Amino acid sequence: MKLRTPTFSFFALLSASSILAVGCATQRPMVTAKAEADHAFRYGDYAKAAPAYLEIIEQYPGDADVDFRYGVCLAKLGNYREARMYVEAAAAAEPKNFEVTAGLAEVYFQLNDTQKLVQLLQDRGDSMQSEKTYLLLADYGMKLNDPDVATAAVNRAIVLGGGLDVAPYLKAADVAASVGETQLAQRRLRQAYTIDARNQVVRARLAEYGIAAEMTTGLPPID
Repeated sequence: MKLRTPTFSFFALLSASSILAVGCATQRPMVTAKAEADHAFRYGDYAKAAPAYLEIIEQYPGDADVDFRYGVCLAKLGNYREARMYVEAAAAAEPKNFEVTAGLAEVYFQLNDTQKLVQLLQDRGDSMQSEKTYLLLADYGMKLNDPDVATAAVNRAIVLGGGLDVAPYLKAADVAASVGETQLAQRRLRQAYTIDARNQVVRARLAEYGIAAEMTTGLPPID
């Protein structure tokens, strides 16, 4: 007896296999996409990095680093509204990552969402007891022409620094000078001098005010 050849089933299987093969061929390995994206990102080619990161997100969503970098790319390309969604997702996943926090703060700044910006940096600064985060907030306070925010932030940074770091005192001098408080600016620089009398930035800033760097120059960094 002659057996019937299952022609329909065979060709249906062949067709399905061909479609699968074509589909697989169009999806490159994600490690390749990541390498391309990271290389372009590293060299500031955000227009090239963005589609490669999006390719990864579409295949394997939920990677905080990829979300962040894709958001940064969008921000660098001027698409701050969409960037916000991805950088916020990364910040929620990595609340202790300063780079991510700083990236989100810049997105908020570009979108003129001052309330979100200040709240973000205050929350992160307090939860991490982060002097660096409050110094960043002081910078934004000056950019926003809000001396109250800048002053409160830099004073908090001084407390968190514990009198061991000149950075918050230098920033405090900048904030004071920006609102014409010359005596306070000089006092902050003299406190910084007590912490590190050899610091060339401190010495140069003192010289701008005509203050000699000598034994009697320093003041106790008590606040």
